[in-house]
Amino acid sequence: MEAEPLSIFGTHKREIEKEVTKKVDTYVNMLMQSAQDCEGEGVDIEVKITAGTPVRKVVVQEVITIDAACVVLDRYLRRDLTYYLKHIPCKVALISDNLFVKVMRPYSIIDADSIENKLYFSLSKQVPLAPPPTEENTEQSVISMNYSGSVESSEIANNEMVTYKQPENSTSLEDFSANPMQERSGRSAREDLKHSIPPVIQKERKPPTSRKSSNTPFLCIACGAKTELYIKDSMRFSFSEIQLATDYFSKDNLLGEGGYGRVYKGRLKDGQVIAAKVRKEASTQGFSEFHSEVYVLSFARHRNIVMLLGYCCKENVNILVYEYICNNSLEWHLFENTENVLEWHCRYAIAIGTAKGLRFLHEECRGGPIIHRDLRPSNILLTHDFVPMIGDFGLAKWKTDEDKIYTRILGSLGYLAPEYAENGVVSVRTDVYSFGIVLIQLISGRKAVDSVREGHHSLRQWAIPLIKRLALHELIDPRIGDSYDTYEVYHMARTAFMCVQNDPELRPSMGEVLRLLQGELEHLHQIVEQFIPHFISK
Repeated sequence: MEAEPLSIFGTHKREIEKEVTKKVDTYVNMLMQSAQDCEGEGVDIEVKITAGTPVRKVVVQEVITIDAACVVLDRYLRRDLTYYLKHIPCKVALISDNLFVKVMRPYSIIDADSIENKLYFSLSKQVPLAPPPTEENTEQSVISMNYSGSVESSEIANNEMVTYKQPENSTSLEDFSANPMQERSGRSAREDLKHSIPPVIQKERKPPTSRKSSNTPFLCIACGAKTELYIKDSMRFSFSEIQLATDYFSKDNLLGEGGYGRVYKGRLKDGQVIAAKVRKEASTQGFSEFHSEVYVLSFARHRNIVMLLGYCCKENVNILVYEYICNNSLEWHLFENTENVLEWHCRYAIAIGTAKGLRFLHEECRGGPIIHRDLRPSNILLTHDFVPMIGDFGLAKWKTDEDKIYTRILGSLGYLAPEYAENGVVSVRTDVYSFGIVLIQLISGRKAVDSVREGHHSLRQWAIPLIKRLALHELIDPRIGDSYDTYEVYHMARTAFMCVQNDPELRPSMGEVLRLLQGELEHLHQIVEQFIPHFISK
């Protein structure tokens, strides 16, 4: 599992321990039958979960620490196969798409490249042959919790191993809901959902308490931000509540300012961190945007969509209250964060998560499709676990029938579909076009419109010829280097190619886009390949 060092050894250390403990117990229960089957072969099974970052370095460090004889990489970890073959000294195998084990290196090496020691937290537990221990026999079950790595701290010395061993009953913790942290084990998300707590339906607003419930799920495990599970109806806040939460709209809490108004960070009495979007009194589009967002987001409840917690109306002041998303926007990470380059596995996860959010809006939302109309990197917010959340629904439109929607042309230059920019025609396919531009940006790290680059004013005009020639090495962001999965880049580029077609009828639906990105249905890829010559001729 990926977790930042500051979370592992900092103020959120306890949350990391609890989350890892829950997952270990979940997988131990799942593997009990396998342990029974393996007993006759003399094989014992132990579950160990290690949390740290970057994942591939933690994997190598773990392999070296336990002196492994062989490592089998799952379908997620195999993306960095070249890196592992270079740094792992033992035998290496991987899980192929047909779920068979493929041996990549049947021998050990002695000249593997060394890596720097990374911070990580791990927990291991033997899979028992009998049902989980009861209160009478819990003393026989032992787990091992380890912190390891280089820490500049007076409490933990450099490379010191801190080990805790305790009876299982001492680790019984309150239930944890599924959190946004991306699992690195390659297991299905459905398995996590089976062990999450059921949704809490809040039928009426309760008086604020001094602290949030321990069962409240994490929005971001890295920084400890929490969120509501579900809100049946958007709540109406008083103006005084928002004033107190934002310290009377202090400049220190100002997050940003746009055409709609200003956005302030705040904290409610119950501990919930919020982003309060205050409409400018002089904004002509603000009032209609306000009603649009309240109405649309009251129906849009999804993991990859920013949740509207409530709103406030006082005379000519309108305020939208969102959950605060802790790690800035995709635009900031792609174009403004010069210190840390967004890694490829994060970019791919952001593409998948954003596609899931759009698919929900277009195909799964009650009341008919919701058209966002302004999808771009600045409206895709991220947690520290790089879970993307689509925000800013001020321009969103309902589509309740098959008739074309004609509307004022609003949005951002470079992301507007041709039929929208020229004639004001809006459909779900206009969002698909915008998503295709975002995909190209994720691959290339380039802006949609860049007047600085000589001869490349349009990102689409620059990228399409490269995709046609499959010149992926020219398309990929040079800051990433070689640390990307060619298979994923190929699928993302090909999907982007389909999304940005001039004819909206030739663009795929978001459900098809998601399947193309994930490479789940081979016949979809064959269909794309059949169409490519047609697109080239056009």
